[in-house]
Amino acid sequence: MKNKYIHYIIIIIAYLSFSCEDYVDVEPLNTLSASSALNSSEKVIGALNGVYNTMSSTRLLGGDLIFVSELLGSDGKINFGGTFNDPRQIINKQILTTNSRVNNIFNTGYSTINQANLVLEAIDIVNDADRDSVEGEALFARALMHFELVKLFAKPYSDGNASSNLGIVLKTTASPFNGGDIADECNTRSTVQQVYDSVVTDLIRATALVPSSNGIYTNKATVNAVLARVYLQMGNYAGARDAANEAINEAGASLVPTYRFAFAQDANTSEDIFSIQVSEIDGTNGMNTFWAPSGQGGRGDVRITDGFIGFLTSQNRGVNANPNVAMIIGSYTTKWYNQFGNIQMVRLPELLLIRAEANLELGTAVGATPQQDLNTVRNRVGLPNITATVNSVLAERIAELAFEGQYLHDFKRRQFTIEGFAFDADELVFPIPQNQINACPDTQQNPGY
Repeated sequence: MKNKYIHYIIIIIAYLSFSCEDYVDVEPLNTLSASSALNSSEKVIGALNGVYNTMSSTRLLGGDLIFVSELLGSDGKINFGGTFNDPRQIINKQILTTNSRVNNIFNTGYSTINQANLVLEAIDIVNDADRDSVEGEALFARALMHFELVKLFAKPYSDGNASSNLGIVLKTTASPFNGGDIADECNTRSTVQQVYDSVVTDLIRATALVPSSNGIYTNKATVNAVLARVYLQMGNYAGARDAANEAINEAGASLVPTYRFAFAQDANTSEDIFSIQVSEIDGTNGMNTFWAPSGQGGRGDVRITDGFIGFLTSQNRGVNANPNVAMIIGSYTTKWYNQFGNIQMVRLPELLLIRAEANLELGTAVGATPQQDLNTVRNRVGLPNITATVNSVLAERIAELAFEGQYLHDFKRRQFTIEGFAFDADELVFPIPQNQINACPDTQQNPGY
């Protein structure tokens, strides 16, 4: 996602490049529509870069979506020792409707969705050579944001009531170019099922449009990787297996020989399927802020518990005396040590474990046997082969994907308790932000708030 600011600045300059005499005829920014603002192929492509920019901010993929998931699903793995009250509310499962971190995720998520919708509504303007890719990338962004929001702000799909449980507001048309908040429209919340159905539809459409190779931007492997996650969350094991297998084949990825060196890197590694690009001049690694100690650019607010360090040690996940290869140093994880390192969203090991779990559930061996996929992940860290079972794959996910934001969602889909809370407990769902309720009093709040 590097160089996106250059394109974004082009749009801003285009908006501001008018004479004083023309000023009174310029449509105000807060009422701009796709037809009036995105009236050339270059502007639409520039707006797509704006989608990436918002989506990769620290409020979303640049940190907070992983951070809050780990806090809500802490389950004795981590402690929060910082002075900020909002993260403490989340880890304590005592979240106020005014929690600014929750509000920011909600509002910025919808801002991304709105920007993607603006691009999609102007897609006919894009030149033929770029149109399919631009449409596919915008559909991917819209789907991903709906997926991330419904996981946090609604009951889990796995509770059996997806067709009746309230999900989130499903946004497939653009609002005026006002930052993208939905408060001005007061739309009704769709059901969880409706949101998931829309996400799947968008992602399937996107797979047919985005190219196999697209530099650091969305490609077929990226879309299929997220689709595999969506299907897995739905308990659709055939869909998860096939999407994961397709992503693996498309990516042509390989495991980094040393587990530690798969993280905190300045550029994508050989096993990265989808990652947020960060550099000294572009982007921010929000995970570094809270997870790394001060000597590594962070605040050191998140500490790993002795019990979980013991578990990771037993799983040989880089817990040793050599700081060059250790994944745990003291009570910190080195996964987020690099202040300007990329933030991995999906890595090859996750896809191997999705395929293994799905094949086990279905009694199939698409792409590879569950045994082969599980032990490929284990062998990389020097662990011996074991028999592949659903439980052994889930245990491997806990170790391999530690601190990457998947624990909470894995436990919800598998209906496991978290810190004594049932998988579908009110305390494990974020409230609809108070500012949204104030603007739209008819909006139904989540139970428990």
